[in-house]
Amino acid sequence: MAGYQYVVSGDPALARNTVYKVLESQGYRITTTGEWTARAERGSQGASIAFGGFTGKAGRYVVLDIACQSDPQGNLVVSFLQGTSGWSGGLMGRKQAQSLYSDFYNAVSQAFQGAGVLISGIATK
Repeated sequence: MAGYQYVVSGDPALARNTVYKVLESQGYRITTTGEWTARAERGSQGASIAFGGFTGKAGRYVVLDIACQSDPQGNLVVSFLQGTSGWSGGLMGRKQAQSLYSDFYNAVSQAFQGAGVLISGIATK
């Protein structure tokens, strides 16, 4: 699955918590799976399956798996792996999921840039 990866400087816990705040502000439910890993979900899986693309962007079920680790230079690498593609809603559902992921990645970029800690950000496959 696709995803995104950010490299940031500064306090790792602050960066991780910034990501969680952005997720929560966009309606994601966060389940921590470890000190530096989590799963974020939003929307309704049942509605996305039952109503497909008619669920709409607000109800589209999407999942992000998050992992934070340090690189050799001591910076924090925050990785996101998309857990759903949206195809259960056909082309409309796929576009809704892509839009939700893009909205989130843009918000994280802005938060990190605003704090002056963003080193790089890149889409992953």
